[in-house]
Amino acid sequence: MQANRWFIDSETGDLADVLLCPPEYYQWIPSNDIAIQTMANGGTIDRAALNAQFAELVSTLKGADVSCHFLKPQEGMPYQVYTRDSSQTTPFGTVVTRLFRQERVGEEAEIRSFYGEDEIWKTCTKGNIEGGDIHIIRPGLLAVGVSGGRTDEAGAAEFISWFEEAGWTCRMIRFPEHFLHLDVIFTMVAENLAIAAVDCIADEDLDWFRAQGIRLLPVSYKEAMRDMGCNVLALGRERVVSPRHSVRINDMLRAEGLTVLDPELNQFSRGGGSVHCMTMPLRRKSLLPA
Repeated sequence: MQANRWFIDSETGDLADVLLCPPEYYQWIPSNDIAIQTMANGGTIDRAALNAQFAELVSTLKGADVSCHFLKPQEGMPYQVYTRDSSQTTPFGTVVTRLFRQERVGEEAEIRSFYGEDEIWKTCTKGNIEGGDIHIIRPGLLAVGVSGGRTDEAGAAEFISWFEEAGWTCRMIRFPEHFLHLDVIFTMVAENLAIAAVDCIADEDLDWFRAQGIRLLPVSYKEAMRDMGCNVLALGRERVVSPRHSVRINDMLRAEGLTVLDPELNQFSRGGGSVHCMTMPLRRKSLLPA
């Protein structure tokens, strides 16, 4: 594979290519508070609905002119469908992250097979860091969530150091581990516009986002954890993919003038992930002037 085939320098540039993984071996497992609560309440996966919802997501993306690429699902890897975590596209090449949960460590082999070694720019070797905590907000601006679990300070510091060497402004955003990843409580939806569980993020971090010119639309704790309401995917050109069950959030986004594409994804959100978790952008149009 030709080096630097894939490129993103933002969370909101026009999305052209994305990486997904079919949910052939997807299961809810007690590895996060959301899945634990779902199973404690007697929830079980409806596999017909699960497969139909994944197909609807793929159809939604293709209908928005996004080319979909797929990892080969591996038996015994129940959360491989959440492709956001196992790699990270950057302006400099692809980074192989360092997954925290033991049941996910084996995902690295398929990631390396998909990209090929020529495409891989860096491999994380310190601590742990997962893509759900990495937000390449725009050219020159990076935020990395640090919960001490899925991403710890050592993993975040190593990743940030590569961007600081390139002159980027970077910040660690710390939050309690039960939120899993930063993209459970904060996600960009359009250039300089984000949705955030503002009561779950430290005031100094909210102030930092606002100082970068980012306006924050509020999401409640219940919407963030019960519905994975912050876990949406910006497509660029004022378009966003947000699950159908996030009714109030979708109305809020539409009131901002955004086009909301709303596939049903509750079989995934009840397991602790949604559309942002399920997609690793491979190529976006740069936000820098041509």
